[in-house]
Amino acid sequence: MECIEEHPYLIELSKTKGFEDSVYMLSFQDSRDNALKFISEYGAGISISPNGLKVLECMDLKSEFCKVSEQPKNTVFFSNNKKITDILSEVRTTSRKNLYKILLKKYLSLDGEIFFDHRLEHLDIHNKNITFSNTKSFNVCHVAACDGIKSICQEMISQSNVKPQFSGYSVWRAIFPHKQNEINFYLGSNFHIVTYPIDRKRISFIAAVKSKIEYIESWKEKGTLSELLSEIEFDILKKYPSIEHSSDIYKWGIYTRPELKNLSYQNMTFFGDAAHPIVPFIGQGASLALEDVFIFGSLLSKYKNDFKATQKDYDSLRLKRIRSIHKKSLNQAKLNHLSNPMTVFARNILMKYTNVILKRTNSIWSYDVKKVIKSKLY
Repeated sequence: MECIEEHPYLIELSKTKGFEDSVYMLSFQDSRDNALKFISEYGAGISISPNGLKVLECMDLKSEFCKVSEQPKNTVFFSNNKKITDILSEVRTTSRKNLYKILLKKYLSLDGEIFFDHRLEHLDIHNKNITFSNTKSFNVCHVAACDGIKSICQEMISQSNVKPQFSGYSVWRAIFPHKQNEINFYLGSNFHIVTYPIDRKRISFIAAVKSKIEYIESWKEKGTLSELLSEIEFDILKKYPSIEHSSDIYKWGIYTRPELKNLSYQNMTFFGDAAHPIVPFIGQGASLALEDVFIFGSLLSKYKNDFKATQKDYDSLRLKRIRSIHKKSLNQAKLNHLSNPMTVFARNILMKYTNVILKRTNSIWSYDVKKVIKSKLY
């Protein structure tokens, strides 16, 4: 439901692996035009690390993605605007909408359908029936819940009715003209800034702030440059003067949910942020969602559409990985926002004179979905 990142591989399997039923995307957008507007920039770039690129390669989408994305030369780290160190970059960066368009194109090429204006009203997961606010109802064999951190599906089956909780961090986002061929990390007191190219003329600007102000969890909530400047002790205008002319600056509260004990429940399976929302400080949101669906789809194919067997192995393969990434992301949030001068000094020394950065990134990026599947099934 709703999130395009998770659907193309599922429908590809349905068409090529003998799955008898169809796969549909049910969208809360009320029309195709609005869905296309939904796939807009909203100040959001995206970075895909090697583990996510491996999934795109398995979907025969990597070459197309590379055509619309950039390969930054280095990742450079600064503290109080002074360079600490740099490493070779292995991620590709672009506008979020470019990735969405590639996935949407793949989905539609496989005869995927999108039903618009379908807001979930009732879910009878035991009898495999879903009903929407437009009174339409479907009997299904399985529900792939990809409806984000505000997952209605999760709320409908949850006994505790736990709502997303504010993490204590907020993010400012913008896209504006600036030529840059590297990823820059600026670490400051209770904030950090990341910039990277999304094409040859523009960059994505992200400023994460440790804050008591609870901004709403929304891609569309606009902010102002004066608000941004008041929250961050960094001369943004000196470094990036063209941000002053950007009319699209967005603010976004970072929220989390308690970890799920299982990623599946009866005839429903969760993917992406609906399964595991994490604070976005190691750039793994999209890549994790791609990993989720590739592994689930591969298992479903191997088990000849036996959902119960698939769900069991999906849980066993994904939970450890997800919890590891969640923990690392929370730890990175703390490291990025240190304010005590002694701990800042210690962090910077470790970053400059040890392989701590490479060790961390390799532990995340070396994950290979094909090897994971092979180790489980063969």
